[in-house]
Amino acid sequence: MTMEADRTAHQGALDQLRVALSELFGAERRLRGREQQQPRDITQSQLRALYKLREVDEVTAGDLARGADLNPASVTAMLDQLEAGGIVERRRDANDRRVCMVSLTDKGRAILDERTALWHARWEARLGDLSEKELTAALRAMRIITELLDEV
Repeated sequence: MTMEADRTAHQGALDQLRVALSELFGAERRLRGREQQQPRDITQSQLRALYKLREVDEVTAGDLARGADLNPASVTAMLDQLEAGGIVERRRDANDRRVCMVSLTDKGRAILDERTALWHARWEARLGDLSEKELTAALRAMRIITELLDEV
């Protein structure tokens, strides 16, 4: 291949990656839309919060919102739903009664374990055939794209 052909091929690959990123954003929007049309027991936003909550024994609602990249105002309503479903529990901090601490219940942990197993099975089924080299390249590209989006 000539240098010009190499540059053209490289530019084409960059363009395809941009299109794929737009498609990924679209898929995420469609996922959120399906949640609103077909209510499920737990939404993706709730799962994101629960995964963050699983990393610690308990956390304040504000820290949970920051850690899961969620709007703090919406986290309170989310926690109300999750607490009503027996998935999380809240308690007042012993040292500062104004602070509300949140933790997972056994039911919440069981739901996360089930969802994690399902997701890992789907992930493996779709990506398990990729080589280590392909996966490493995808990881590098995703991290660079994340940095790029954080700069905007």
